[in-house]
Amino acid sequence: MKRNYKLLLVFLLLIIFPISVKALSKDYEDKLYTFLGKDVIEDKINIYFFYGDGCPHCKAEETFFNDLAEKYSDKYNFYMYETWNSKDNTDLMYSAKEIMGDTVNRAVPYTVIGTESFTGYNDFVGTKIENLIIHYTTKEEEKEEKPDEYAADKYKEEIPFIGVVDKRDVSIGLVAVILGFVDGFNPCAMWILLFLINMLIGMHDKKKMLIIGFVFLLTSAVMYFLFMLGIANILSFLSTKLIRRIIGIVAIAVGSYNVYRFFKERKQDAGCHVVDETKRKKIFSRIKKFTTEKNLFIALGGVILLAISVNTVELACSSVFPATFAEILAVNEVSGISRIIYLLIYTFFYMIDDLIVFIIAVATLELSTTSSKYGKYSSIVGGIIMLLVGLLLIFKPEWLMLNF
Repeated sequence: MKRNYKLLLVFLLLIIFPISVKALSKDYEDKLYTFLGKDVIEDKINIYFFYGDGCPHCKAEETFFNDLAEKYSDKYNFYMYETWNSKDNTDLMYSAKEIMGDTVNRAVPYTVIGTESFTGYNDFVGTKIENLIIHYTTKEEEKEEKPDEYAADKYKEEIPFIGVVDKRDVSIGLVAVILGFVDGFNPCAMWILLFLINMLIGMHDKKKMLIIGFVFLLTSAVMYFLFMLGIANILSFLSTKLIRRIIGIVAIAVGSYNVYRFFKERKQDAGCHVVDETKRKKIFSRIKKFTTEKNLFIALGGVILLAISVNTVELACSSVFPATFAEILAVNEVSGISRIIYLLIYTFFYMIDDLIVFIIAVATLELSTTSSKYGKYSSIVGGIIMLLVGLLLIFKPEWLMLNF
């Protein structure tokens, strides 16, 4: 009987005098803790960070969190999930994005705090994350005494050339043009052109050059548009690391062959002394016609697969610009045909710099039809570039994905 009285007394004390008061904001809600099997501890929030080993944007955000821990480590628990080398973690990220109502794709870094999520990283995103941590870990009575920076900045985004804007009151068309154009100059995307230009070096058929080049660029544009539209990446069943290594091996093989061919043939005359000039022209004409008619579709199939593969690697480490634009569309409730039109505008301006570089490359490569010396040296330059790209893809991929 005494024991029952004691239990009743303890129960009454707990009601009258709480053991501790939660320091978390009343609007904090961890949407992933049950799914990820994590506890919600008194006075702390949970931060879930999905990243890829070798992604420079992920590395920058990880450094940011290391610096942040010096000030707020007692206010949050930090959980990291590497997705590029772990299918289990990739599946976790896909499921987490579904739960959070975000676009399901392989883009990292991806950070979840409470009911908020962030795709990509830059300094402005870092500021928003820090303000969100303060917002969630500040007691309600203290919020009245000092301004809530997160509440003030919740609908703000930083747009290049424009500055910080309110997502609810901005020209979506102008933002599509600016973000798409700036995103297209991301060094992370430009290395793809090296593949295209190297394939065109030494090709004397201008029509075929244009067809292959435009198909490559069109496939890249379609891939990026699908990525922005929210469709899961093609080849998502393969790990990014595996795709990257396959492309790297192919690049090394092609580059090495070009270098080998240059040193083997550098002293040889491009002409043929056995067959006279008239017959030689006829033979070359027939070979050219046969190559164009018989192998063009095979070449197009190969270039489409190449474009899909390299874009799959590139899109695995996305910058913050696509996420920013997607968020602006979501906040303004843009959907249906309007959303598709805005995404097409973004994609067009994303590809416009690649298109300009390609046109310049085709115009320059025309010199190879009049100068065999130019053709030889352009071949070895292209081979060396391809060889270096292949080695970097395998051993130092982060050097090709500069933090822009």
